[in-house]
Amino acid sequence: MTMCFSSHHHFLLCLFLLSFLCVNSQSSYVVVLINESQNNVATEQCYVNYEIHPGEEILLKPGMSDHITTTFHPGKSNTLSCNLQLGEKYVDFFTLFDSDDASICHNPSEECLWKIHEVGLCMFSQGKCVMFQWYNY
Repeated sequence: MTMCFSSHHHFLLCLFLLSFLCVNSQSSYVVVLINESQNNVATEQCYVNYEIHPGEEILLKPGMSDHITTTFHPGKSNTLSCNLQLGEKYVDFFTLFDSDDASICHNPSEECLWKIHEVGLCMFSQGKCVMFQWYNY
């Protein structure tokens, strides 16, 4: 009787551990925003997968950075878009990461680094800056 209970106990323990590993095996991706402007505070408010409810508004003083980590869902569209403002300059719903768009950050295993400059947003990729211009009010 003890052996049967012990086997059953080990079986349940193995099922629990297997389910835990499956739940925690989801990968994530990280987008880093760095305010490299000299004098202006940057404002960001980001949306994951076009969710209606935005995240909280974050203020980045010059030199500050924000590391945004979110779950990556394989086989689905994964996006991170932000409303960004620097002084009088802004972009609305600017996509920083899109798993379906190879022209911007799209691979969860690669670093996604964006630098906020006075002239625009710089996507830093393979040692180069790809510049995206600001809109003006």
